[in-house]
Amino acid sequence: MPISLVQQGLIVQQEFAKLLMLGSGGRLEVATPMTDDERRDYEIHVHGQYGFGIAAQIKSVRQLQTHGRARNLVCQFPVRATRLANNPYFWYFIAYLDLRLMRFGDPVFVIPSAEFHKHAAPMRRGAFWTFHMNANMDPRSRDQWRQFRVDPLDLGHRVLGIMNDLRKKAA
Repeated sequence: MPISLVQQGLIVQQEFAKLLMLGSGGRLEVATPMTDDERRDYEIHVHGQYGFGIAAQIKSVRQLQTHGRARNLVCQFPVRATRLANNPYFWYFIAYLDLRLMRFGDPVFVIPSAEFHKHAAPMRRGAFWTFHMNANMDPRSRDQWRQFRVDPLDLGHRVLGIMNDLRKKAA
């Protein structure tokens, strides 16, 4: 019997948090908001640096789609239009959860919300936007998602770099 979508979500969120904390040498702190009204799965900040952080929305798929030799991560989900956030401090983490290996496939994707909303084939239907991401998993791929690719083991360092860049821009 396959895992449920709720179980998948919990596993992926915990794996994301683990990779952030271990991959940053313990510098990153991860907190779950009490409510999810703003679509934030995690608030992330650097240990000891208060008042500055980023929010992350976590999405995952458990199988890749194949087209010939290409293996694509295809992730689609709706967002209520009133909850759509295009903010430099709001990021998406999107991963393929390999159930056989019980870990994330390489690469995972860390994408700023505004970029994701612009490039993930947005379609408005009534009160909702639907987004459809189709990313080639091949390391030599040159698709639109290439710049957001991250080796799962480098996730902590990448997020530290993102936060450092945002802090410099804010200053």
